[in-house]
Amino acid sequence: MDQMNPKTAMSLRLRNGRHLGYAEGGDPGGAPVLYFHGFPGSRLEATFFPVPGVRLIGIDRPGYGLSSPDRHRRLVDWADDIAEFADRMELPRFGVIGLSGGAPYGAMVAHALGERVSALALVCGLGPPDAPGMTAGRLKLLGSVGQSRLARFGLSQLARRLIHSDRAMTRLKRVRDRIPRAGADIDLMRGGLESAMLANWREGLSRSSLGISTDARIYGEEWPFDPSVIAVPTTIWHGRADTIVPVSIGEFYAKAMPEAEVHFPENEGHFSVVVNGLEHIAAFLARHAEDTA
Repeated sequence: MDQMNPKTAMSLRLRNGRHLGYAEGGDPGGAPVLYFHGFPGSRLEATFFPVPGVRLIGIDRPGYGLSSPDRHRRLVDWADDIAEFADRMELPRFGVIGLSGGAPYGAMVAHALGERVSALALVCGLGPPDAPGMTAGRLKLLGSVGQSRLARFGLSQLARRLIHSDRAMTRLKRVRDRIPRAGADIDLMRGGLESAMLANWREGLSRSSLGISTDARIYGEEWPFDPSVIAVPTTIWHGRADTIVPVSIGEFYAKAMPEAEVHFPENEGHFSVVVNGLEHIAAFLARHAEDTA
């Protein structure tokens, strides 16, 4: 990942005056795919790896990276932002990847802008608050914090301070190393992904903590639609060894969308399922872009 590359630090001004930050990766001549980052995260995730066949456009949600904060935003508002973004980028049709905390936003766009979305990929994603697993473990804590304005403020401020402190991150890594994780995830982090992810998180929280604060609230709010009504071609990827987002949420999506192409690899974790499945995911999105060209 090259953060000095101008294609990683672009910004588009919306009609309401807010800005959306975005970055481009993948194949410039490939099918356009909008990438919705994790929690926390930033547009930079779209530039981590070479992706054949798709032009990957990562977009900062409001309050992350280069995107203006919007403390009152709702899940449905993301579809409005993306419709205007796609218009301004001259993208009549596009694919969508919703990764982890970006999955609810991917599902929202696929539902609301279905005629413009050629295909959807939900990867190790969070789901609606009633999905099995959304009220367990650390996601239960996130949901509880998200519904308290004071707790959200405290969490977001603390997270921003910690993530920009090298000393704090070193201590946090020691604690995290004692938490059971998929072996494939551990290998990836030792292989250099950890430093890239830290840079990504720091960029996401570089200017504001309102991105994670607002996301935390939205994750606990009832969705304005049921995933079963999503009509675009969909692929679902979720590692069964994921210790961050339980695979039960991926299974929930698969049950709600029985026509989706599903992949639940046994030994993949939260990060490894992305890295090891990305080429297949890109091929799925590119294929459906060609089908609708």
